Amino acid sequence: MKFLFRILPVLISFFLSSCYYITNINEEPPPTFTDVIGIKYSEVHRRFDNGLSFHESGFQLQPEWEVYFSAEDSIRIYSPERQQYMPYRIFHSHKALFHFARDWFRVKHVSKDSLILQVMELESRVVKEELSDVYMTLYSHDYISKVLKTTAEKLREPSREDSLFIKYRAIQANSDPDSAFAARNPVVLTSRSPILQVEKVKPTADPYLGYISRSEEYLYPEYRIRIDKAYQDFQYSFQVIVDHKGKMTFKDFLVGVMPEFRETKTRVVKGIVDVYLKNLVSVNPGNTLGYPHSSVINLNVVGRKR
Repeated sequence: MKFLFRILPVLISFFLSSCYYITNINEEPPPTFTDVIGIKYSEVHRRFDNGLSFHESGFQLQPEWEVYFSAEDSIRIYSPERQQYMPYRIFHSHKALFHFARDWFRVKHVSKDSLILQVMELESRVVKEELSDVYMTLYSHDYISKVLKTTAEKLREPSREDSLFIKYRAIQANSDPDSAFAARNPVVLTSRSPILQVEKVKPTADPYLGYISRSEEYLYPEYRIRIDKAYQDFQYSFQVIVDHKGKMTFKDFLVGVMPEFRETKTRVVKGIVDVYLKNLVSVNPGNTLGYPHSSVINLNVVGRKR
């Protein structure tokens, strides 16, 4: 018994050190980019963890990256705005977690044929796994052309599952206005009278990065409308729901309205929609993957009496 007590600390120490050793030899080494330096890849899929590229709000994940690794710690990503590959340093945090191009990624796979990246959400440098639900798949140019014998553009097309999902959402939105969602091809407004001008507002580029958010244009479609020879001068900013047949219905104001004026202003704006917009504007409803559906648009309407 005394012998057992004497060797017990040694046995515990050996057991713990063995566990540590086993844990370390079973832990996968962090991925390396050395073997793929110089290989150009095109992103072919960008999907949520449910396999879809569309969110129920209408937001679409778009595969658009063109990249290559210029060194173990450097990646170049093509910028359509600047029409050139832009360099980014790669910073390795731990395991398969890397930071580059202003985002965090978990590198799931690296080979000469393909890359798989998981887009990570961090808060105070802590990974939020429940929010890290976007995956990017990239194929090398040689793999696309020589093995798959197709093009990146063809591979980037929405899947059958995407189409079925959007069809279901369109049916939902068309039967319930509260289910309206952003149209990938937004509403088109066209003037039918010389006294009314319509202009679609284009998103502006980031002044420092030169980056234009392509999703902003269809998620928050905005239009300026000027009406000459109006019954009086006015200016209102508001939202309307445009249904799958092109009918406009007032939804809400874009700026705060005092409670005591809300009823009066709502009545005025509904009158502007019914009298001017419905009679002087042709409306082509928004659609996604060819399915027309209800969507919300923002209007800035100015009336001039003169």
